[in-house]
Amino acid sequence: MKYLNYFKTDVSPTEKGYRVTYTNGEYSGTVDYVKYELETRVMKGKDIYLMVNSDMGDIIEIIHQHKPLSSEDYDDLNMEIRTSSRELVDNYKKMTGKGL
Repeated sequence: MKYLNYFKTDVSPTEKGYRVTYTNGEYSGTVDYVKYELETRVMKGKDIYLMVNSDMGDIIEIIHQHKPLSSEDYDDLNMEIRTSSRELVDNYKKMTGKGL
């Protein structure tokens, strides 16, 4: 099930990475990524972004109000937050041509 389809999303650059914001009315949540640089031959020059913060309590709450979530549903939602937010960052970078 796609839990996050009903939320408006926005990606904005931060000092060290990107912030993904999900909103629905008065409810909002954020996921933060920072750029991590590896100095290995294999990864040199490739952008690596690590999720460092996820404040999605309001979003999870509104989803749970509309459809009570089981523990398995929470696992699925957790994975969807991770993959959705990362895809939004990747798409933002492609569309803007901006990397940090």
